[in-house]
Amino acid sequence: MGRAPNHTFKDKLEPKGQLELFVTRGRPNLLLHNHVSNPHNLPIYRDHRIDFTDSPLISKQVMKNIIVNQGKDKVIESLTTGFILTLARISVGDRGAIPSDPTIPKTPLPTMSALYNEVYRADAEGIILNVGTPTVHEVKLVRIFSAAEVAITAFSNQAKPVLNEVGLIMVDLAQPPPLPRPPITGPYFYPPPNPVPPNLYPYPWPPVSPYNYPPPDETLFAIRTHKSVPFEVAYDIAVTIRYTIFIE
Repeated sequence: MGRAPNHTFKDKLEPKGQLELFVTRGRPNLLLHNHVSNPHNLPIYRDHRIDFTDSPLISKQVMKNIIVNQGKDKVIESLTTGFILTLARISVGDRGAIPSDPTIPKTPLPTMSALYNEVYRADAEGIILNVGTPTVHEVKLVRIFSAAEVAITAFSNQAKPVLNEVGLIMVDLAQPPPLPRPPITGPYFYPPPNPVPPNLYPYPWPPVSPYNYPPPDETLFAIRTHKSVPFEVAYDIAVTIRYTIFIE
């Protein structure tokens, strides 16, 4: 008898994904249709459309994303331990490209647990569920980021703010605060010791001034770097992120 392939359940349940990034002058309209009832009243819908009629499209990027190891592990833990985990937030950062050439993204590693330099995270405005057919098993998370909503102090280069990395964040619905959660602006400042020893994790939340950091139950699920996009208030720039996660 031949030896069975050495595939784990995690390998067989390998989620894949795609990131679409739309840059516009002005904020487009996100139209959501057919709300899906759920016990946590999340913004889950069956259909959507991004309307660029009043917000001219400057550029678009489409890329595969990298689902990090801890994201895969959280999926398995949720299936087997009863954790109430959901994809719910999107983060953006500004150190995802090579400093000498902002058109060349860095290559993220699956061992990463955070963006290179996160500047802002917020709830997805729409979660579009597409299941129930033999061939399509996917979810899309959409969030529109406007330059005006991100404090200039969050950026590495405040003279020329850019975005060049995106993260998809999982939330534990059994932990406070409940969704919807308020946006969080970097830079993040953790209390000492930093990094925190395992026996002290998680940090107390909410943080007390002068500390500033996300709720400790929020986990990076996927990451994608991309060529830098200027993100300046003066030009009324908006970046729409549409993150698709699917299983074949």
